[in-house]
Amino acid sequence: MRSYTTKLTVAALAAATALSLAACGPDNSDPAGTGGATGAAPAQTGAATGGAASGSTAAPSGAATGGAASGGSATGGAGATGGAATGGAGGSGSGGAAGGGKVPQAATAVKVGQPATVDFADKSANVSTKLQITVTGIEVGSLQDLTAAKVPTTGLDGRTPVYVSYTVKNLGDASLSFTAPDSKFVLFDAAGNKGLPVLNATNPLPKCTGAKFQGVAKGAETKGCDIISITGTTPVAVGYTDLNDLLKLQASWAK
Repeated sequence: MRSYTTKLTVAALAAATALSLAACGPDNSDPAGTGGATGAAPAQTGAATGGAASGSTAAPSGAATGGAASGGSATGGAGATGGAATGGAGGSGSGGAAGGGKVPQAATAVKVGQPATVDFADKSANVSTKLQITVTGIEVGSLQDLTAAKVPTTGLDGRTPVYVSYTVKNLGDASLSFTAPDSKFVLFDAAGNKGLPVLNATNPLPKCTGAKFQGVAKGAETKGCDIISITGTTPVAVGYTDLNDLLKLQASWAK
C-alpha cells in the first residue's frame, strides 16, 4: 500500500514539473518579468541601452549643446564679444567725448581776441578788484625756443610749451602792485588735461615775456605772455579760475 502511494506522489510531482517547464518555454514570456535568467536579461539590456547607448550619447550631446554650443561658444562667446564691443565702443566714445568735454564750462566763454570781465583777489597783497582780460594769442612753441633763451627745461621732456598772450585792464580802485593776476590762467589741451606753468622770469623768452603789474591802477592796462606746458600737442582753451573754486572758470577763451 505504501509503495503504491509513493508511486502516485512521484508521478504527480513529475507532472507538475513538466507543466511548469512548458509554461516557461520559448513561446511563453515570464509574466512578472522577474524570473531568473529571463528577468535578468531585460535588466542587462536596459542597462546597456540606457547607460552606454542612450546615456552616453545623450550626455555628450547635452554637454556639447548646453555647454559648448549654447553656454560656451554661442551664448558665452557672443556675450563676451558683445561686452568687449560695448565696452570698447563706450570707452572710446565716452573717452572721445570727455576729451574735449573736460574743459569746465565757464561763466563767460568767448573767442581769442575778445574781452571778458572777471573778479580778482589776492589776500596776501590785500588786493580785490575787477579785471578786463583779453587772451590775444595761443601759440604752440618748442623746447628749442626755451633752450636757446636758456629758459630751464627740466621736467619738460615729452611736453609741449605753449605761449599764451594776453592784455589785462584794471577796472577796480585797487592797484595791482605786488600781485600776479596771470597766476589764475589755466590752459587745456585737446584731451582736457591742464597745463603746467613754465618759470620764465630769470631768463625771459623774447617772444613770450611776462606782464609787469606793478603800479597798474584803475583804468590802466598791461600786456604779457605766459609759457604753459601741456602733455598733448594741441591747446584748445585758456581759462581764468574762480576765486573760491579752482575747478570752476569765470571765463574761457578758445580759438
